[in-house]
Amino acid sequence: MTFALADLAGAVEDATLTLERVEGAGWSAQGVAVHLRLTRGAAVSATVERLTLPRQQELRNVRLECQALEMSTATISCPRARIVASLPAVGQQTLSGRISYGRTNGALDLQLDGLRVGEGSAGIVARLRDTGWQAQLTMDRINVEPLMQLAQRWRIPVAGLSATGALTGSLTASGAASAVQRVRIDARVSDLTANNPEGTLAADKLGLALQADLTQARGDWLFDATLSSRQGQAYAEPIFLDLGAHAMDLHARGTWRSDGVIEVDHFRLDHSDVAQGEGSATINPADKQPLRELRLNLAALKFPGAYASYFQPLLLDTNFKSLRTSGQIDGELVIANGAPQRIDLRLAGVSLDDGNRNFTLNGLGGAWHWTAAQTVTRQSEDEEDAREPTVVADSFLHWESGTLLNLDLGASELHFNTHARQLRLLQPAGIPVMDGALSVETFRIRNFGLPSVAFIVDASIVSVSVRQLCRAFGWPEFGGRIGGQISKLRMRDNVVTLGGTLHAQVFDGQVEVSDLRLEQPFSKWPRLYASIALDNLDLNLITSAFSFGSITGRLSGAIDGLQLFNWQPVAFDARLYTPRRDRSPHRISQRAIRNIGSIGGGRAGVTAALSRGVMRFFDSFNYDRLGISCRLENDVCHIDGIAPAPNGGYYLVRGRRLPRIDVIGGARRVDWPRLVQQLIAVTRSEGPVVR
Repeated sequence: MTFALADLAGAVEDATLTLERVEGAGWSAQGVAVHLRLTRGAAVSATVERLTLPRQQELRNVRLECQALEMSTATISCPRARIVASLPAVGQQTLSGRISYGRTNGALDLQLDGLRVGEGSAGIVARLRDTGWQAQLTMDRINVEPLMQLAQRWRIPVAGLSATGALTGSLTASGAASAVQRVRIDARVSDLTANNPEGTLAADKLGLALQADLTQARGDWLFDATLSSRQGQAYAEPIFLDLGAHAMDLHARGTWRSDGVIEVDHFRLDHSDVAQGEGSATINPADKQPLRELRLNLAALKFPGAYASYFQPLLLDTNFKSLRTSGQIDGELVIANGAPQRIDLRLAGVSLDDGNRNFTLNGLGGAWHWTAAQTVTRQSEDEEDAREPTVVADSFLHWESGTLLNLDLGASELHFNTHARQLRLLQPAGIPVMDGALSVETFRIRNFGLPSVAFIVDASIVSVSVRQLCRAFGWPEFGGRIGGQISKLRMRDNVVTLGGTLHAQVFDGQVEVSDLRLEQPFSKWPRLYASIALDNLDLNLITSAFSFGSITGRLSGAIDGLQLFNWQPVAFDARLYTPRRDRSPHRISQRAIRNIGSIGGGRAGVTAALSRGVMRFFDSFNYDRLGISCRLENDVCHIDGIAPAPNGGYYLVRGRRLPRIDVIGGARRVDWPRLVQQLIAVTRSEGPVVR
């Protein structure tokens, strides 16, 4: 329908038009009612039941008022328009600005201000043509919460986040019909606080700046973006970042494919005093392991920042949750098909300290090379060319000093090779331990990290001070040195075995451990089997460390069929005795006599004997031999001594020369837990005093 405005004006003063549908380039309006006032200056008011904009965004109950309508053969425009509408997520709004409609081509130009979102405001500039459209949204401290609701309406993945904060900046977009072709974002978010229902994502008072260009290409989006943050904290399970302490700048360009996969052709990370690096990546958010491909050139990983930001959250359930760290690491990392393929790291001046002397390394340096290949060709660091396609360079680590379980470690160096789940020591290594050393000849691990993990060790302990060892572990101190051979110590099928016999020099004597077997070593209920032979140990060195009483002489014996369950004895057959060819002085104190008597149930008799007559004047006595045997079964210790005694008893100590004293036991069956508590009590107490 066409008409001449002048003719209409001459005929009537006011007119109302009702239109079922009006549409133009990328927009349409339904249920349109227009009221025209054609005298005393043209004016118009209109209502629209439903206005549909690009991207299928719909406004309802729109009211337009224009008190100074400008009309020509080409356009109908209102330089001071007022629009009232209910907008998605932000509610009822009143906007003002300029609107121009092309009568011949349906073009629509908008410039509107006054959009209120919380305490912020926004403005819109848009040009809609048959050939395409352009729009720009400017924002000044817009509340983030309604924008998250809009993102959900537009099917933008926001991981179920709820958020508060303020957004300032601009978003410029262009396209054709309902398709968006280009987007430019220049925005800043302040005081962003966010979380998702699962608690795996969170932010607190976070400040962000984002500049991004996105271009659609055959259904994919090409992007070039820079993200910066210098305020607040962010958490993405399990990583926690304090951006106020360590500012971050991240630049990335690549493709966001139509199937949801993100291909990052190049990224550059600058995490202040934490990490600097660049590389490429492929991310599939739909996969259980989203990071599918990664090539990272790590220029610097700096401690302690890297530990606090990246590693500490992974170690909260371990003994390494509060390390003090320093130093730097650089290198390369390759991930393919969601799994690591190659790691090459160089360490310089790294120090780790748990604060309790359980684990400390100072001045750690060297290079670690690893590949996922099952079979590799070794390459030394000085080789330039590889003759095989899968090559891994030899690794080496050195440190200046350290501690392990409160044991002091000296400077040392390890040369080894790692690939897949395997590690092999390439040459013998000597590790100073306190005033001695641990000399490792062979060390190999396979299937590391799997239930089928296995290893083999050949090593020797070289003259370590027993006194220093006891001091480190908080044990009662006694003299002597410890040394010996560890031959073919293996773990296979979750069972640790000793290929030969472990020989050690302890208490100036010899100890041999044979038939060693440890089952389920990393479970809650480990079980240990072994047999132990003792030869010519110095009793003075043993007893001087405990409040048991003094004994001089030598001690030999054996503990056969030893079984420990969860490190507690459940079975053994033990015999301890004075060697028959021992010619050393045999002296035993009153206190030791009483305590030995309590083991065999004869303490009352021993105490009485020591309390009467001339005996009470002697502090110690000569003895001929001493010894005890205990066969443990079902929590019962079946006790015997070195020889039968009158009245069905047995000798625990047989005296020699005058004044003679014998210690005779009578109990043959003793409750094992009670006996253990009794032994603990007598070694901690001062014992009875004879007057």
